[in-house]
Formats: sequence, C-alpha cells, structure tokens
Amino acid sequence: MASGEKTKPRRRSQEERRAATRAALLDATIECLVEYGYANTTTTRVVERAGVSRGAQVHHFPTKAELVAEAIAHLAELRADEVERALEALPEGRERVLAALDLLWDVHTGPLFTAALELWVAARTDSELREHLLPAERRMNARLMAGAEEFFGTGRDEEVARRAATAFAAIRGLAMTTLLLKPPRRGVDAQWRELREELAKLF
Repeated sequence: MASGEKTKPRRRSQEERRAATRAALLDATIECLVEYGYANTTTTRVVERAGVSRGAQVHHFPTKAELVAEAIAHLAELRADEVERALEALPEGRERVLAALDLLWDVHTGPLFTAALELWVAARTDSELREHLLPAERRMNARLMAGAEEFFGTGRDEEVARRAATAFAAIRGLAMTTLLLKPPRRGVDAQWRELREELAKLF
C-alpha cells in the first residue's frame, strides 16, 4: 500500500446492521424507562432516542409490547453481566464479603435497576407484561444465585443460597425506598453502612 493511502472502512454486513439497529432500539427502550417511566415510554420516544426510522422499529418490533418484551430480556442480561464483570475485580480475603455487598448495592442503585423497577411495578396489573418479565427475572436471579458462593465464600450450597437471597431482598428493599422517597444522600449512605454491617454477619 502506498504511503499516505487510506484504508477504506469495512462495510458492515446486513446482519451486523440489523443487530446494531435492534441493540439501539433495546438500549433506547431501557433509557426511556429510566427517564419517562413505563407508562410514558412510547415507540415514538424510543425511535427518536435510538436514532432510527419508524419503519426500522416496526420491522424489528411491530408493537410496543414486542419491543418491551425483548427489552426485558435484554435488561436482565445487562444486569447479570454487570454483576458478573464486577465480581471478577473483587479482592480476596476477609474484605471480599464487604466488597461484594458494596457491589450489589451499586448495582441496585444504578439506572438498570431503575428500569427494572419500572417494569416490576407495571407488571403487577399488566398480565401480558408479567408473562414476559417473570421468566427473564428468574433467569437473571438464577445467574446471581449461581455466583453466590463466589460472592460470599464457601459453605453448604443451600445455606449460602438462602443467605444470599436474604441479602438481595434487603438491598432491593432499601434501594426501592431510596428511589421512592429520595432522602438526602448522607442519610442513604448511613443506612447502607448499617445494613451492610448486619448483612456481613450472615456470611
């Protein structure tokens, strides 16, 4: 190749373009859930956020129900991947449990949890949404529970799983309260420190 000659960028295949469009729509759906809530997440807003045409949205997801159903599975995978990636960076030794609890707290106070909470609340009275949400949540929880021994050390599987489930429930409870009541950050941090100390005793 002559000096200074530029290499033309490789053109994406049709399948790559299709996958990119789907991903953009799903990511935009999650962002809209966080910003506008489930009731106000419309296909028009999703299309604008994703930067794709209305025709592209209809081609991939003809209805809002189909779009949200796929976004649910996408969101569950993102949340589980987020935890598993962070797990790899946890320290060894006695600080591992506290670091694991802090990790779970960070995950449950981030935007992915906010999007999931919007879906949980809406699914209480929307049977179609609930049918899509429950399997995805079960798959995600199964991945988290499978890593419980990695989070919290060795022990009998059923005992570790039970204690991990208790920790998840307590963390989610405080996270939901924080989202709803929006207390001062100082107060939230103090509550988390107290809860973390109590949860650490389980392990």
